[in-house]
Amino acid sequence: MTYKELLRLYKEGKLNEQQRQQIEQDIQRQDAINEYLYEEGDIPGLEDTVFPAAESGTEPCSERTTDESESDFQKKLTSQIQRTIRKAFIKLGVITGGLVLVIILCAVFILPQVVSLFYYNPNRSAGTSSETGISTTQMSLDLSVYSELFLPGGHRDYVSAMPLGYGSYDIQIPQTFSRNGRFTSAGGKLVRGKLTLYDSNVLAQPLLQFYIPGDTSNRVIYTKDEQGNVTEEDSMKDDIAASKEQIAGYNDTDWYLAYVSLLEITDYGTFISWINTLDQQGSLNAGDLWCAVYAQNQDGHSISYPPVGFSPEPSGSSMNWDREKYPYLSLLDDEKEEYTDISDEATMKTHFQSMLSYMCEHDDILKMLGHSDWADDFSQINTWIDENGLKTYGFAICATKNILQQLYDDSHVSYIQSAPLS
Repeated sequence: MTYKELLRLYKEGKLNEQQRQQIEQDIQRQDAINEYLYEEGDIPGLEDTVFPAAESGTEPCSERTTDESESDFQKKLTSQIQRTIRKAFIKLGVITGGLVLVIILCAVFILPQVVSLFYYNPNRSAGTSSETGISTTQMSLDLSVYSELFLPGGHRDYVSAMPLGYGSYDIQIPQTFSRNGRFTSAGGKLVRGKLTLYDSNVLAQPLLQFYIPGDTSNRVIYTKDEQGNVTEEDSMKDDIAASKEQIAGYNDTDWYLAYVSLLEITDYGTFISWINTLDQQGSLNAGDLWCAVYAQNQDGHSISYPPVGFSPEPSGSSMNWDREKYPYLSLLDDEKEEYTDISDEATMKTHFQSMLSYMCEHDDILKMLGHSDWADDFSQINTWIDENGLKTYGFAICATKNILQQLYDDSHVSYIQSAPLS
């Protein structure tokens, strides 16, 4: 009778008292061996026993026959248990090692990407041309709109971002066009939505200003006569004289960034017609033009800081974006075959208002450069333009000394503030 049959009879309660006691002793012995191996992991000095090949007609070694000696059975049983435990430990080790490897690989390759998903991604596609398949990255488009709105003479429309993982990027903002032959590329780091430029002056607004016609609040000087009476005077005459003297000292061949204030607030159509006339006469290069847009807030005061405007003929790379939501967002349209008619006031109005709307809804670039409060006036500017049309009170231009002196002789110009191109 096999040992399995004995166990079955034991469970059924059909064994005599002597056989029942023998089975219970074997069970206790088995439990003691299992508990010891579990705690110690191995039996010192006990080596695996190689099982002899089973002869035909004999029972497997794991099945104890009534003829087997108890000593041989214990050795075989112990060896089999030990091999089973070792296999279990090996399997557990392989599984544990595999899990550790997976965790390490996730930490190295997947986790950095997952963390980056929660922060501003400068390399995300903002639009792809259906004609060429060329894609524009998010930060390139954001910076293009930002720089055209706020940086006269400093339009930038390309950003190279090298991902470092965990929402961090190495940033390079090259300058693709220069009047003076000097290129000032900006480098820095973008770490989880916070931009740090190694030279923050590259994307800073020029420290120049316009004079808004009729607004003397920033030009008042106070003088006293012999009797001590205080009078208010407009400092514009003195400023004009100082400006003309400064321009007279410029080099003839160098280029300068100039903020040209107009004598009157002018409709865009009238303004661009005058600019085109100067361009045809050779007195101005309209390709460098940046038009300052006039608007008022709800209280009727002019919105002059920061000066906002646009370039009718911007230079740079072609862009792609959601054209249906933001029509004419960029005049450097990758899908337009013909040049935009810059004399069309309706087109330029749409272009400028699309940039303001875009900047309101994509203000990450404003936050990264520390100007999140600038967007507060954008909706008021768009509302005023809807009701009053596109108007300008001045323009910025890159020009030589000769052109600046010619502009001062023009009856449309009231004041010029200029500085050398950096």
